[in-house]
Amino acid sequence: MPELRGRTSQTRARSNRSLRALAAAVLAGGTVAAVVYVPGVTVDPERPLDPSNPYPISFIISDANFVPLNNVNVYLVICYAVAAPAPRAPVCQPPYKTRKFKAAWRDHSLSGDRQFTIVLDDFLRFPAPEKFGGADLSIVVEYQPWLLPVRQEKEFRFSTEPRTDGKLEWVARSVDD
Repeated sequence: MPELRGRTSQTRARSNRSLRALAAAVLAGGTVAAVVYVPGVTVDPERPLDPSNPYPISFIISDANFVPLNNVNVYLVICYAVAAPAPRAPVCQPPYKTRKFKAAWRDHSLSGDRQFTIVLDDFLRFPAPEKFGGADLSIVVEYQPWLLPVRQEKEFRFSTEPRTDGKLEWVARSVDD
């Protein structure tokens, strides 16, 4: 009989250890999944564009999550940029994925209360007297969630559309359009 009692207590101990290990794995996996799959970065245009004086053309990069982001790098992908009068918008199809960047757009750290601005003027400037007619572009943000050795990348696509007051509005579009 004592032998039987010893085995049942050993079996219970193993079962409890297994349950604790499973709970720890679920907790760790859930935390990693939340950090990886919860959107962590946003890109927003700073202001509408006046075609006769569109500069600066700038976008605000910010952290939309409670998880800090490290090694944040921003790249610009231009499908098209045209002078006014803007012709009918061309269909953006690969290969248009050449990534452009400036040194000031690299190696940022973002937390929930921090942001930085990128200015696209060097890449979208037209010679005088031409006016800015329109553009379709993507801003790709590459980042590493806090303390995880995983690089994430998110693409934000924007195109211009005319407003009733004559200015151009940056409108978010689906990357797959």
